[in-house]
Amino acid sequence: MKQTSAPHHSRPSTLSRRVRLTLAATTAATVTAVTLTALPAAAVTRAVSVQGEAMAISSAHGGDYRDGRASGGAALAIWHRATASAVVSTPVRATRLQVTAMGGRCGTAAPQMRVTVDGVAVGTSAVSATRWTTYTFTGSWAAGRRRIGITFLNPYGTTKCDRFVEVDRIVASGTAPTASTPPVSTPPASPPVASTPVEKTGFVTRSGSKLMLDGKQFKYVGLNAYGMSGCDGPAWSDAQLADYFARLAPNTVTRTWAFRPFGTAALDRIVATAAKYQQKVIFTLADGRNYCGEHDGAVTPEGGDKSTAWYAGGYKTTYLPWVTTVVTRYKDNPTVAMWEMINEPGSFSSAAYTDALVKGFFDTTAAKIKSIDPNHLVGTGVLSEDMKGTSNYATLHASPNIDVASLHEYEYDWNDSNSIITGHLARVLAQLAPVGKPVIIGETGVQAGPGCRTSVAARNSAISRKLTGYTAYPAVAGVNVWSVVQYNPWSHEKCPLEMPANDPVLSTVRSVQAGLNG
Repeated sequence: MKQTSAPHHSRPSTLSRRVRLTLAATTAATVTAVTLTALPAAAVTRAVSVQGEAMAISSAHGGDYRDGRASGGAALAIWHRATASAVVSTPVRATRLQVTAMGGRCGTAAPQMRVTVDGVAVGTSAVSATRWTTYTFTGSWAAGRRRIGITFLNPYGTTKCDRFVEVDRIVASGTAPTASTPPVSTPPASPPVASTPVEKTGFVTRSGSKLMLDGKQFKYVGLNAYGMSGCDGPAWSDAQLADYFARLAPNTVTRTWAFRPFGTAALDRIVATAAKYQQKVIFTLADGRNYCGEHDGAVTPEGGDKSTAWYAGGYKTTYLPWVTTVVTRYKDNPTVAMWEMINEPGSFSSAAYTDALVKGFFDTTAAKIKSIDPNHLVGTGVLSEDMKGTSNYATLHASPNIDVASLHEYEYDWNDSNSIITGHLARVLAQLAPVGKPVIIGETGVQAGPGCRTSVAARNSAISRKLTGYTAYPAVAGVNVWSVVQYNPWSHEKCPLEMPANDPVLSTVRSVQAGLNG
């Protein structure tokens, strides 16, 4: 949403007294678009600028403040490891970025900022200046809309000082062709190739069979919370969302439903609260089993398959426009870890659901998502390789627009096996090896409760072994435990898979997540 002026934010009390005295405490918000100002330039030079205070950033990680010495009378402060970004439209090929910034030192290191264009790093600089200073980065970026990001890399604070970066403005400039200099044509951008590692600050990306985050391998453990947006009752309240996300370590990944019947209002609150607590979410866009009112294409509502006609093309009528709406809405938001096209596609029983049928749906949908949103990964949501229509993972996941496979398992309770690692995993990994893509254990869980075969404490121990066991596999990128709910699960079922928000499994997930990725 475009705004003509940026709101002002308060900042932590540990920041320098000079900055704290100039802060304006009004309504917190996040700017998602900016208005550019053309700068005076020589005959063949063109430039555009954006003020720091107009850049988008979570109010939990940074905010604007008034400063009479800044070019626009205000500036942006970043005090957590986070990225501020803005889209600029350059009239010519840009070859230089100038960032006017200064920093607050705390400890032995100067603040460090990384500058990116369209998610690709163009340079990193120590911001040692305590007065507005221009830092210059060079490169070559085709004319058009470009997203520029400023990431503060090394936050640090004590009771006496705080390290931070402040941004006054960014100027992108380049030289326009003259009559004697024919313009250099710019080839069309290549379609996104998911296996090519491209650093996109704050976004989860993929390099072969590994997930990546900010240039490093990223493995995660997390939870399912299917009712967040309104599946098992009212959508979670702001207080419930905050309580849940606050219990988890940074960059924990929560998988939840983003089905059409729920609309986007609940999704907006999920994304905003997750961002506040440095969390990430997987949005699953439809349900192959048609639960929670997501009955598009259902043969038999609530638990039945979607029809073969739906997979053959019927999904284009209602589902694909919904996908377009949601993906467009969050395409620039790194809080979304990935899109999952559908939960558990195919059929438990009917041979009419072939791999070719489901693959056509996957390939078309994934291509549509990537055409809108090259920033995010795309997953399939497959249950297992023995589901009708999903028997060959190499075939299903061959498209370059598909990044992540999935596997769901609840074998711990199957015939009282106490299984930790499902036997399906070896077969799935063998099938995925030729296409070199990761798999997530999108669902796993253990039934537990008073009077049950497994106590709540024993479930916690089993889940702990599952999390560490699965993430030890190189090509297993993440695990999501089923599932946190806001009601008393034992009032619905004697030995449920579901867990309340204070279940000890959440502490185990927090501990394991904190120990991953170095």
